[in-house]
Amino acid sequence: MTFPLDLYVLVADLDQEQTIRALFEYRTASLGIRACRFEVRKHPHHDGGCFRHGHELLRTMQSQAAHALVVLDLEGSGAEERPPSEVEADLEQRLADSGWSHRAGVVVIDPELEIWLWSDSPHVAAALGWPASNPDLKQWMVQQGLVTADGHKPARPKEAMLAVLRETRVKPSASIFAEAARKVSIDRCQDRSFLRLRQILRNWFPPEK
Repeated sequence: MTFPLDLYVLVADLDQEQTIRALFEYRTASLGIRACRFEVRKHPHHDGGCFRHGHELLRTMQSQAAHALVVLDLEGSGAEERPPSEVEADLEQRLADSGWSHRAGVVVIDPELEIWLWSDSPHVAAALGWPASNPDLKQWMVQQGLVTADGHKPARPKEAMLAVLRETRVKPSASIFAEAARKVSIDRCQDRSFLRLRQILRNWFPPEK
């Protein structure tokens, strides 16, 4: 069967939308996938809507896309007390039962998208408006108690990002995520949910030989 789209992506908010768009528009080679025809849509009820009703919203897209992907944060999903893998399996089963069969996947980010942002890449500091002349961003974050000296990522990634933006007087924006997604090395992000996203995409859209 031929579909108008290769992939339909349901996300929870604009930050996720801009991140996914940037990855598909600029980073397919780095992800190890071929270019594909895709569409991204935000759920009007954000993370909770994606988890509770994503399978219902996507039911109408089964003839329009070869695959469906749902991306949401664990925080705000209403299933915060469950392991991310269990939340993914729950929604994937409902997607399969609704008619997607093996053509749909789910990625749950724990606790939220900002965890993907944090790495030691200078592009992260630049996206957050951190001047190159300032002390090292990681050093400042340690001093502020936002991350431990031996830690790679803050325990509260969103709060840490907002603290940096207050310091740099940069307004929070989805463009920050888009810039990071375009420039930061894919291999720098070793978060479980990002690695899961990459593997799902590689299974569906392997590079053309």
